[in-house]
Amino acid sequence: MYQAITERVGLIPGGVNIGLLRTGPAEVVLVDTGLNDSAAKKALRVVRDELQAEVKGIITTHAHADHFGGNATVVKRTGAPVWAPPFDEAVLRYPLLQPIFLFGGADPLDTMRGRFLLADASPVDHLLTDGEMTFGDLTVEVINLAGHSVNQQGILVDGVFFCADVVFPDAALDKYKVPYLYSLTDHLMALETASKVECATVVPGHGPAEEGINRLVSRNREVIDGAMSALVDLLRDEPDNTDTLCTRLFERLRIVIADDPAYFLMRPTIAAYLNHLVRAGKVRHTIKDGAERWSLA
Repeated sequence: MYQAITERVGLIPGGVNIGLLRTGPAEVVLVDTGLNDSAAKKALRVVRDELQAEVKGIITTHAHADHFGGNATVVKRTGAPVWAPPFDEAVLRYPLLQPIFLFGGADPLDTMRGRFLLADASPVDHLLTDGEMTFGDLTVEVINLAGHSVNQQGILVDGVFFCADVVFPDAALDKYKVPYLYSLTDHLMALETASKVECATVVPGHGPAEEGINRLVSRNREVIDGAMSALVDLLRDEPDNTDTLCTRLFERLRIVIADDPAYFLMRPTIAAYLNHLVRAGKVRHTIKDGAERWSLA
């Protein structure tokens, strides 16, 4: 289960990759904990049985349930302190905020309260801030990668770059077409930042580790450029409101939306794209006669 990368750094591959940092004799800090208690228990077994160590801390890269859903279980069983980015840390402590945000600030549908969007609450003991931080006898560099979440952070240690969800693997891009984003403007800056990180190995939040990040950055940018071009083309045909524009984009890009969580993850993502296009001077948003409209600038 444990995949060593360097003498002090490894990971547990899975639906969400869990990083393991050996911070001292018989001491490990986790980078994310996976979706739920099953992922957390698996991580604890690996740490205890394969590394003969104990979890002494949790670094949470960002506040999405699939990355911190195991925090509560690990904390309960080990007492490990939790580090999380500013702003994102509020969602760890109050996980209902995530489906609330996605549902436009309203009381979210019961169908949006499943494990994928609503994790168990996690304590937050320390803030994860940009720059160097020390965990035991290991120094790591925290790198701001905001955009996928409000304040996502990456971790660089021993030449290994845990880049969270700043890039998605090919399988996810092929399946979801346009992965969730909070801010496309910030995300494009994060991709530029990530492409300049000097490292030997990149560990994305999902998918296999790779020797470098440039291929993944290029592939993710292609997806972004394609979605932006499609939105501009659709608005060239006619102005539209957000919901109808989403439906038209789904048809154009052959995106399958089968349930409430899928729709309410995609809708704010499209809004993030449109807002970026507004900032770029290509699109404008207006309210007239009680209705909204996106149109070409």
